[in-house]
Amino acid sequence: MIEDLSKNHLQDFFRWVSNKKAVEYSLSVFLPDRDISWVDAYLEQILNDRKCWNQVIRVNGHSIGYCGFSNISGHNRSAEYFILIGDDEYWGKGIGTQAGSLVMEYGFDVLKLHRIWLTVSDCNHRAIKSYEKLGFQKEGKMREACHRYGAYHDKIVMGLLHRNWPNKSLNADG
Repeated sequence: MIEDLSKNHLQDFFRWVSNKKAVEYSLSVFLPDRDISWVDAYLEQILNDRKCWNQVIRVNGHSIGYCGFSNISGHNRSAEYFILIGDDEYWGKGIGTQAGSLVMEYGFDVLKLHRIWLTVSDCNHRAIKSYEKLGFQKEGKMREACHRYGAYHDKIVMGLLHRNWPNKSLNADG
């Protein structure tokens, strides 16, 4: 279901960040229209960032998004989780939760992380529900940290500690 992101995924990545519904509450850097050369440079940057672990989400042979860790800290044994399902026909099917489970397993079992955290817009209810299924707990809020549709929204900080990880891998066809 997940595999290493590479330059071979350039067209897929371009398709994902071009989907305005998919990037609605993602990184604000994806909000303006981007051309393929910008996406190529961005992909090069994240692939060379040693504090990132980037995976493609694949379902039935199709690349539908990416997920992984950024801000990996060996000293603190922590990382920030991210996920973007850029192919919206796969939304609401539990795929994000399944991919997240595999990423958490890698983080805790392979990278030996102590804490995995994330931020999510308070109005992104589907994502919050998925993160809670993975065991993330709300830890706080960053007031008016996200600007969308002419208004500011709060971002929720969520975290998952290794001792609270249920160590369950959700199976998926991939």
